[in-house]
Amino acid sequence: MFDSGELQAMSDEGLIDALRRAHGAAAFAQAAEVLAVRELYRRQQDAEEGTVGPRGGEFAATEAALAVQISEQVAAALIDIGLALDALPRTREAFASGRIDLARTQVIADNTREVPPEILADLEQTLIEAAVRSTPARLRQTARRWVAKLDPEGERRRRERREQDRDIRIKAVQDGMAVFEGLLPAAGAQTVAMRLREMSRQVCEEDPRTMPQRRADALVALSDGSGRLPCSCGRGADCPVRAADASPRRPLIQIGIPAGTLLTGRDHPAFLAGYGPLDAGLARRIAEQAQFQVIPERTDDPSITEEALRREPPAWLDREIRALDGCCRFPGCTMPAAECEIDHIEPFDVARPGRGGPTVMANLITLCAHHRRLKSLADNGRLPWRVHRGEGDRLHWTSPTGDRHVTVREGARYLFPHTDTEAPDLDWPSPTAVSEPPHPATIDLTYPLEHALAHRPLSAVPPEDRP
Repeated sequence: MFDSGELQAMSDEGLIDALRRAHGAAAFAQAAEVLAVRELYRRQQDAEEGTVGPRGGEFAATEAALAVQISEQVAAALIDIGLALDALPRTREAFASGRIDLARTQVIADNTREVPPEILADLEQTLIEAAVRSTPARLRQTARRWVAKLDPEGERRRRERREQDRDIRIKAVQDGMAVFEGLLPAAGAQTVAMRLREMSRQVCEEDPRTMPQRRADALVALSDGSGRLPCSCGRGADCPVRAADASPRRPLIQIGIPAGTLLTGRDHPAFLAGYGPLDAGLARRIAEQAQFQVIPERTDDPSITEEALRREPPAWLDREIRALDGCCRFPGCTMPAAECEIDHIEPFDVARPGRGGPTVMANLITLCAHHRRLKSLADNGRLPWRVHRGEGDRLHWTSPTGDRHVTVREGARYLFPHTDTEAPDLDWPSPTAVSEPPHPATIDLTYPLEHALAHRPLSAVPPEDRP
């Protein structure tokens, strides 16, 4: 599309436009691949129908995999997505035009399989609009929240069926390393993640390992019976970290549950921090052993004055901001709010008390350490990002090249379901059947790359679970 000379001559705005066009062209090519392999499958189905031997289309994935040198599992997944698009004409059109890519198309296809045709058109269009402005991870959370609202019983059955697929796998890779991966129920996976993070912080400040390295070592320590991550500072007995209590502790995982779901048996989904929706049945089961913090839906309260909040912000303010935001407020970031820092939208002026942004709920947000640094640099004029508060709880982020992105308080959409004004409000009975999953959920169809970063500045980009 472009040679290096053309790219070097472009302005920053031109490069972003080139990037956007290249991504659209890649999505166009992905759509062509999906629709082509779908057509191959359909033709083989028609040719083999009624014959003795292979079932219709049984070896279409085999043939496609050999043609472009991909695995049969990926080819089968592409066929399945193509089949799902038969019932999603608007999604197929958006995909084929390059508006949405394969990852977002897969999210829409996976989350609309059980939706009755009479409401699919309305839900489909809403999801496409959300897909255009969301990352695949955020779109998945949004789609699952909306479908869980429409079909709570089906969501519970799908979750119970998927729990049967839980597994842990180890795959050898080069350089004497191995990939450790698995499929776990969300609450269990968060328990493991929180325990590893907790162990990773039980070392002194002189430990030279990065947090990802500590988490990897903590998993081994958790499995070898020691239950403690040894400090690698090299100071031996002079290390200031004392031996940890040998008794196991239950790691903290945070779940936001609407009062109606918990107390009145309603079926609004709950929110598992860093993961997304949980069906109401599982949320109530977890809540049986939980400690509770009540988060009220606050409106303008004349007794809570800005002057009083400036003098001494109450303890509930920190707790409620985290609960309402749910995760980092930067576009696309899914870091749980419990692991984030509180920041002011309009910066607080430390040098001049009473000046700058107030310490009130409407002016506070949660940001992970990486994105809080970005905002701090922008507030100080060292990065050309702009952030400002919009109507309601909308937060507008403007990139250096002028792109605008909007985030909302994700947790509030779960705690107070009536505030989710963009969700489809349709009344229909829960379906009576849930189909089998069409392809392995472990396949990553976005960009299936296993690549170690050689360029050091890129290491500052945080993974989704960066503490």
